[in-house]
Amino acid sequence: MPKKNKRFQRHFRKFHGKQTTGHPSYVYDNTGKVYKVVGITEGSSTNGVDNIPLDENPEPNNNTRAYIRPVPIDVPNGTKSVKLNGWKFAKSDKPKVQAVIDGKYKKKPRKR
Repeated sequence: MPKKNKRFQRHFRKFHGKQTTGHPSYVYDNTGKVYKVVGITEGSSTNGVDNIPLDENPEPNNNTRAYIRPVPIDVPNGTKSVKLNGWKFAKSDKPKVQAVIDGKYKKKPRKR
């Protein structure tokens, strides 16, 4: 009997590597040897790029303002990480996260 591939479950994870610096992340895809990740932070901007505000913090029992990064990144599967249990996005935040995943927040092309 052939082995069935399990459907990938989206989840929260805290990576400890060069790109992520220990911030929590939302993992939405696993393609081969790379996780596709949307970063979560408490800063309104990162490296001069404005972050997208969330209505509620996905961390349980934390009422501070939370933001998501507007551009997803790729993180190698071998990066040291810890899975975060109990985290979830509010219903009003899910379309914002999906828009980032779909690439709706990409930079506009330069006018010539």
